[in-house]
Amino acid sequence: MRSGSKLNNLIKIAGRLGTAVCLMILVWSCATVPGLQDESAGSVIKIPFVRVLLEDVIDEASLSADGSFAIECLSGGQQTVYYSARPVKVRIDGELISVSNHNGDDIQTRLNEVNIIPRGNNNRIVLDDRRYRGIMKILPNSQSLQLINVVYIEDYLRGVVPPEIGERADNELEAVKAQAIAARTYAMAHLQQYLSERYDLRSSIIDQVYEGIKVEDKLVSKAIDETSGSVLFFQDDYASAYYHSTCGGLTDDISSVWDRKELPYLKSVSDGGACSWSKYYQWKEIFTESQLRGRIEQYLSSDRGRDLRIGRIRDVKIDERTPGGRVAKLIVRTEYDTFRFLKDRIRWVIGRTSNPDLILPSDRFEVDIVRDSDGNIRGVTFEGSGYGHGVGMCQCGAIGLAREGWTFDAILTHYYTGVEIRKLY
Repeated sequence: MRSGSKLNNLIKIAGRLGTAVCLMILVWSCATVPGLQDESAGSVIKIPFVRVLLEDVIDEASLSADGSFAIECLSGGQQTVYYSARPVKVRIDGELISVSNHNGDDIQTRLNEVNIIPRGNNNRIVLDDRRYRGIMKILPNSQSLQLINVVYIEDYLRGVVPPEIGERADNELEAVKAQAIAARTYAMAHLQQYLSERYDLRSSIIDQVYEGIKVEDKLVSKAIDETSGSVLFFQDDYASAYYHSTCGGLTDDISSVWDRKELPYLKSVSDGGACSWSKYYQWKEIFTESQLRGRIEQYLSSDRGRDLRIGRIRDVKIDERTPGGRVAKLIVRTEYDTFRFLKDRIRWVIGRTSNPDLILPSDRFEVDIVRDSDGNIRGVTFEGSGYGHGVGMCQCGAIGLAREGWTFDAILTHYYTGVEIRKLY
């Protein structure tokens, strides 16, 4: 999609969300609340909101705010607004929604939509024990609820960037700015990605981890404010601003890591060891033959939908590497067959012995095989560097470069070759 079309779609979203913003303003001022309807976007709407899916498999939720709040109930095109200073419970009711007060008495039932809107400034939504800015939209989703946080995109970033970049010192501010721009670019580029849904982003690693107010950080907020509206473009499109924890010295071509088209700005680059301070700059995972066999059998059984036994492992061989030194093809020969595993999927195949619930830190590794006197494999060691897929910005490298005095724009244009930083609002 070209940038002009994307920006037009953004304006349309802002128009639709503008009604909710107007309602928030009116509620804050205690004025009469009008009905909500679709509106065309006006020139006054410049800063986008984002719709973040928080929950979609729960059947009830407790909602309140730091102070009083409005409860907008929509049913069959009719709107009713109630006010409360005490928690309310929203629950699935067949395929619709019901709302009850703190005593369990129904406020209204059989609803198509409920919106929780804090009244006044600095008044935040409370979902169970979690606090969020913006408003909360609750929709029925078959036999469960969808809870969607509608929030100004800059405030969304306040709940995204801290978990991604971690607690940082003042001399690392430029890396935090780079992370803020990368995260903002991702969010802006993915508005309306779920065309059949009423949300833009999920609050998990499927999109970006979003944890609301509890993770907000003063230094991160400064970085977000000082880069407000800035995003990455390549030619006339938003850049695909992928990032990862630790590259191990070299990032990689996107087409070499995933089965995706080549992009000129996602190429292998060296950061000169700027991420060498990371605890994942070097790592080691040691398997017995039976442990490794078990991991591979578990992966193949899950992938093929049937129980599979591969027999004893005879050899493990790296057959191809990426420009960034990652393993592009791993061949595992067993007594029954030969298996070829490709690109980033290798991390899922191998996993870890140190934590069986996790995948291999990266595909940038060497293989060391220990055999007994008869030539049978006793153990296999994967000794590697880096953490994550290796595409785009290395977060620990960005922090290392910031410590060396690099500015956020220098960091970004180093990891994303040839991109342009544009200020949209």
